Amino acid sequence: MAKKGEQQTFETKNKEKYTFQHPGLREAIRMRDQSKNEHGVQQGEKLYESMMEHVIFKEDGSKVTFEHFEEVGGFSEVMSAAVKFTFQES
Repeated sequence: MAKKGEQQTFETKNKEKYTFQHPGLREAIRMRDQSKNEHGVQQGEKLYESMMEHVIFKEDGSKVTFEHFEEVGGFSEVMSAAVKFTFQES
C-alpha cells in the first residue's frame, strides 16, 4: 500500500505527464465515502473532484480540472490510473 505523500508519475498515451500523490489511507477512505450517495452508490463526479483536489497534479505541480481534460483529453485514462494508485485496486 502506498504511504501518505508517496508519489508516482504517469504519462498518458498522448504524452501528457502527471504526478499522483497519495493522500494517506484515512483521506482515501474519506474521499471514497463522501463520493457515495444516500443509497451507497458511487457518484463519479464527486470522486473525480476529490482526485483532482488531492491526488492528481500536472507535471509542474499545479492542479488539474475538468476543463484541463476537455482541452488535452485523457480523462478516463488518468482517472483510472489515479484511482488504482490511490485505492490499490488491481
